[in-house]
Amino acid sequence: MSTPAQSYAASEIPVDGTGGAGEFERQRIPPSQQLSGKYFLGAYAGEHVAGTEFVIGASLVSLGVSTVDLLWGLLIGNLMAVLSWAWICSPLATRSRMTIYWYLERLAGKRLAAVYSLLNGLIFAVTAGAMITVSASAFRVVTSIPPQTAWYPQSLSFVALVLFVGAITVWMTIKGFKLIANFSTVCSPWMAAMFLASGVISVPVLLHMGELEGFATLSGVVDTFVWSGTTPEGDPGISMWVIAAWAWGCNLPMHLGMSDMSILRFARKSSYGYFSAAGMYIGHYMAWVCAGLMGATAALLAQSELLGMDPGGIAFRILGAMGLVAVVVAGWTTSIPSLYRAGLAFQSVFTQYSRVSVTVAAGVVTTLIACFPFVFTQWLNVLSYFFILIAPIGAIIVAEHFLLPRLGMRPFWREAQGLRHNKPAVLAWIIGIGVGVALLLEGSVHLFALFIPGWLASLVAYPLLCRATGVEKHHDGDVYLDAYGPVQPEETVGMSAQQAPVNVRDPWYFIAIGCLLIILGAAGWAWLEEGGVIAHLEAFQNLIVVPTALYFLAATLWMRNRRKPRHQPS
Repeated sequence: MSTPAQSYAASEIPVDGTGGAGEFERQRIPPSQQLSGKYFLGAYAGEHVAGTEFVIGASLVSLGVSTVDLLWGLLIGNLMAVLSWAWICSPLATRSRMTIYWYLERLAGKRLAAVYSLLNGLIFAVTAGAMITVSASAFRVVTSIPPQTAWYPQSLSFVALVLFVGAITVWMTIKGFKLIANFSTVCSPWMAAMFLASGVISVPVLLHMGELEGFATLSGVVDTFVWSGTTPEGDPGISMWVIAAWAWGCNLPMHLGMSDMSILRFARKSSYGYFSAAGMYIGHYMAWVCAGLMGATAALLAQSELLGMDPGGIAFRILGAMGLVAVVVAGWTTSIPSLYRAGLAFQSVFTQYSRVSVTVAAGVVTTLIACFPFVFTQWLNVLSYFFILIAPIGAIIVAEHFLLPRLGMRPFWREAQGLRHNKPAVLAWIIGIGVGVALLLEGSVHLFALFIPGWLASLVAYPLLCRATGVEKHHDGDVYLDAYGPVQPEETVGMSAQQAPVNVRDPWYFIAIGCLLIILGAAGWAWLEEGGVIAHLEAFQNLIVVPTALYFLAATLWMRNRRKPRHQPS
């Protein structure tokens, strides 16, 4: 399948000055290459119903959150994330039609843009590496390799598995954004169904085991075995507001950090930012809750500590062989778009090389990172430290677009004045990092919430520093027109319009939906079992094999038919 700008003959690929054919790394996206909302709905749902959910859902159990705090915290935090995409990132992306890396270079100069790009690329490479490790944990279950929960690899065979999974990840990533979106569109409904099924099947198992311990109600079982409000060491758990901050900030690089400018620049409408809700409330609400239920249930069945189990072991205990498939697919639906973003970040620094070459090199490094399981075992903390460094840059970009024009200054004033560096941007970044580090050392703000004061500090500091350093006011004309160009960029010679997908529902669509309903029905069957719910778990694992295989066949054929160009009337 082709990328958004590769639906034309190879001889017609424009030269964009970057060596990258077709991803418009340093060109604004023309109307013919802009995509409908279906791409973004599938991409967001697929990326956020993914491997990270296995890690985060289980981690929240270990952090000792209570049931009530979890449910309300996720509701509030995910809403803030959706609004950050819809109100901030998407409007800026669809007006500028630029990648964040090109935008930041024009805003601050090459040096600051290069530092940020390297940091951002490293974050996405670490994320991709963690999810490659998650995928490899599924293959581990069917071998004699022990669970990999130390900070270093404990088996050469596991390293070989990681290299194999990483090679497939890199190959799929270099195919471009459209293939990634199509892959996510096929996988995300099944992934969502599998997470929901894991939660549905876990509850009666928990109830059965709770009865053996003298608990008669679901709330009593859940509050005791899953979200108890205390850590395994007996310490008080994290609060609702910390959960909300994490749910909001766990995707900070993408929304308030503005990295999804690189994805949303393809969107025909700014309102497509609201489609992030598909990822937040299916993935970061339902899937985290179900992953927590699944992890706690798996640990009880295995009579093991949850921290001693990896995602493959957890999923296999509850979902059987299809759980291993779910872990592999979930890892890929996160690692592939993360590696794509990492490639864009690094290519913006090493512009003499093509996106494909840089992505392959980043993929090699990412796969090596994936060999060290500490990346996913300490993933929440690792990301939170990164966020302290990069959140201020997103705030500076937001201030450049939204605040400077209200103060009479145009975006890209540095470029217009011919200055080599943007000193207010550098100072604002330092101030934001300084606020975050100071609060981290002082200890009054939880690590998961430190991005908020750092981001706000830079948002306020940057326009004030611009005024203080004497940035000239723009007195006439449209500041956005002068900075970005027209709302709709001019077409590139040789570009042809994207063909609209076929909207007619074919039989494969209904077969795919039917398969998902069968999987959920098989999980719900356990609620009808009175005493043999544990035995039913094995039957459920066998029942979902055929519907899963048929789903992927039907969904793939549906996607192929959907992407066929319409026949034009003669």
